[in-house]
Amino acid sequence: MASELDFSPPEVPEPTFLENLLRYGLFLGAIFQLICVLAIIVPIPKSHEAQVPSRGL
Repeated sequence: MASELDFSPPEVPEPTFLENLLRYGLFLGAIFQLICVLAIIVPIPKSHEAQVPSRGL
């Protein structure tokens, strides 16, 4: 039990440019999808509806 334990952090390589691009692209895609789903769920009132005058006969 006299062996030394190695508690140094593991050597993890830095992410490359393409890995970072993929990561942030996936985050942006997920945010865009959430916005699209919220746009379907949350109704937005249409305040600028064009009312066509009807002619009474």
